[in-house]
Amino acid sequence: MRATAADLLRDLKPAGGAEALRAAYKAGLPDLTYDARAAALEALAAYGAAEANETLKAALADPEWAVRMKAAELLDTLEPGGTHRQAMRPAPGTPPAAYNDPTLIAPSTSPHVFIETSKGNIEFELAVLDAPQTSRNFMNLARKGFFNGLAIHRVVPNFVVQDGDARGDGSGGPGYTIRDELNDRPFLRGTVGMALSWKDTGGSQFFIMHSPAPHLDAKYTVFGHVVAGMDVVDQIQQGDTIQRVRVWDGKTWQ
Repeated sequence: MRATAADLLRDLKPAGGAEALRAAYKAGLPDLTYDARAAALEALAAYGAAEANETLKAALADPEWAVRMKAAELLDTLEPGGTHRQAMRPAPGTPPAAYNDPTLIAPSTSPHVFIETSKGNIEFELAVLDAPQTSRNFMNLARKGFFNGLAIHRVVPNFVVQDGDARGDGSGGPGYTIRDELNDRPFLRGTVGMALSWKDTGGSQFFIMHSPAPHLDAKYTVFGHVVAGMDVVDQIQQGDTIQRVRVWDGKTWQ
């Protein structure tokens, strides 16, 4: 609701709108999710550099990396050639797996994911070579039971089925973000991709393609492809529930 209010202030630009947006950004700092803060920054940028730059530069130190990225992108437009991208470094946190992890560099198996739903089971193979960190992140979440019981919150006929949001409104995540792993894999029927709000905002939301979508190629991380159960994907409706997600790593079920 706060993000929608920010969007309306951006479009209508009422008197005092910029001041309200600056206050909204500060009020959102304790939030567990970053959507409201990011929406306030985007709306504030529409008021111009004089109104927005001070808050945008402060947002380069936001506790959430995704918001830092958003602030830097907005400053690129309002203040081209600035050194703001240096101010937001270093990137916080750690990747899902160490980059020198042997199982990441040279995996011995191609893990498969099994999604159990009331409509049947969906099996997809993880693209561990092309999207190793994204694949590892998905396996970590699945093994913790993160996806179990979640409702399918988005179905667009002839386009995608999307899940992985514990809030159920399209804005939820695991409490952190991961970096994109854009690769050469195309978005075809059955492709599994990582959902984003903008660059490097992946986490737990994923989608499965109903049909090819070349306009998504190299813009979203492809980390898997359905090998069985596309008929189940076609039957899934919004509100259906994922009962359980399991991972077969070639040795054990987890």
